[in-house]
Amino acid sequence: MAFLFVSFFSFCSEAQTVFPKIIFHGGGGGAPKSLTNMSTAVTQLERLGFPKEHVLKVHYPDQKDILEITKVLEPQLRKFMAQYPSESQFDVMGHSLGHVVSFVSLARLHLLSRVRKLIGLAGVMFGQLGEKPGLCAFPLLAPHYCGDIFDLLIGTTEPPFILELMEQNAEEMRRVEKCSLFSPEDGMLNPYDSGAFKEGLNISIPNMHHLKFKSSPIVFEKMKEECFGGEF
Repeated sequence: MAFLFVSFFSFCSEAQTVFPKIIFHGGGGGAPKSLTNMSTAVTQLERLGFPKEHVLKVHYPDQKDILEITKVLEPQLRKFMAQYPSESQFDVMGHSLGHVVSFVSLARLHLLSRVRKLIGLAGVMFGQLGEKPGLCAFPLLAPHYCGDIFDLLIGTTEPPFILELMEQNAEEMRRVEKCSLFSPEDGMLNPYDSGAFKEGLNISIPNMHHLKFKSSPIVFEKMKEECFGGEF
């Protein structure tokens, strides 16, 4: 009986100290899925000591509208969160378009209260100037490869729908710890620091290409040190 009590106590202690990770891939704009796959991110977390059994890689169709994306994400998020006690907090990481998709979906599903940290890996939370990515730039192809979120983010650095959603969830957004990593040499984003929050921790990493933010040991070591204080 004593052994069972100790085992149960140990399990509860672990459940309270492990902060599960939810990872959102970016949007390819018609590019091969291999360019957005986040398996390398899970590998980097595991290399730095975080167990992969506490990591969820979500999947969503970036060619769909944000309402449909949220519907696809809802069962994935709720099923994963249900594996942990109701008071558990989760760390959310989004690469590129996944940064804004993570926030929008969690806000619309009223799940921001479960989020401890919101991490942007070369994120595009506050829009992009210039043209749409990939096949999105071609009017005849865009409806088949790009959902409305691209229309809502391109051509502005203050997307109204994001600002409005943040205002609607102002209390939770003040509580959530925000950390963004980006690079002046991103090569794909304009501005490259679209994921930066004025009230968040913003980290510039030199000489880092956009796609490397989901796989580079330098990025993940910096993230663990700066965003997590050295402890995932």
